[in-house]
Amino acid sequence: MISVIIPTLNECKGIKQVIHGFPEDYRNHDVELYIVDGGSTDGTKKIVEDSRAELIEQRLKGGKGNGVKQGLNEVDSEIYVMIDADGTYDPEEMGRLVDPLIDGKAEHVIGRRYNRSKNAIPKLNLAGNYLFNLAVRISTDAEVSDMLSGYRAFTHFSLRHTKLTAPGFGIETEMTLSAVENKVPIEEVNIDYSQRKGESKLNPVSDGWRIMSTIIWGIRDINPLKFFTAASSIFFVLATYPSYLAISGYLANGKIVDLAPSLIASVLIIIGLQMLIFGMISDQVRRNEKRLSQG
Repeated sequence: MISVIIPTLNECKGIKQVIHGFPEDYRNHDVELYIVDGGSTDGTKKIVEDSRAELIEQRLKGGKGNGVKQGLNEVDSEIYVMIDADGTYDPEEMGRLVDPLIDGKAEHVIGRRYNRSKNAIPKLNLAGNYLFNLAVRISTDAEVSDMLSGYRAFTHFSLRHTKLTAPGFGIETEMTLSAVENKVPIEEVNIDYSQRKGESKLNPVSDGWRIMSTIIWGIRDINPLKFFTAASSIFFVLATYPSYLAISGYLANGKIVDLAPSLIASVLIIIGLQMLIFGMISDQVRRNEKRLSQG
């Protein structure tokens, strides 16, 4: 069975098109739709009730992430598909995402928003997406180019290796990083992406910060040595200027005239060294945990 999880909140302009776009079966798998509604007041629930989809009332408010988590907890399936209800993704492209799962080529498939309609993604969001994906690729060596895509499919096996805690728009990031951390086979497929129907609920600043926080802590868990090495490098760089002032002052006067630069440089270098040592210890602990889990 293929279970499609669709989180909603006031999506009456796009939900009908999304529901009607999914087939009732695909490659000998029944396709069932589950709408997890976060308290819509615009007629979304009425549209769902008049359709073949099953309505699930979201218990925990706070965003898309909580809705997806509830849907995944309440629905038992072989294959899950996750899609937004705003009409940005094409339900008829579901086959592109589930084919690699059915064929055993992957356990988690991400729809890469390759063919985008004009103004579908604001320039600020586009820049943020690029930087977030770049940070993950550099720090984890994962070949993922659109980890923030809301259209994805994954197996029940993959779900068992996925930890979900993000209540809002960080859910996609968390899913991707969990798959990377647990070495779940990931594949990306090209999909279309259209302008959403209705007003966007994504706040570039607050939601961008949440996504960035999820990435930072996810990288820390996946590759602690790289994470803490990068953090220590920042403190070493910050120590460069006060170190220069302290050394040049000593060379010019034959003694330390101003203690402030020396103290600041010393503190920054010590913090940097502590970060580096902590990263090495964390990396060793993580390696030991992996050996124990595999043994």
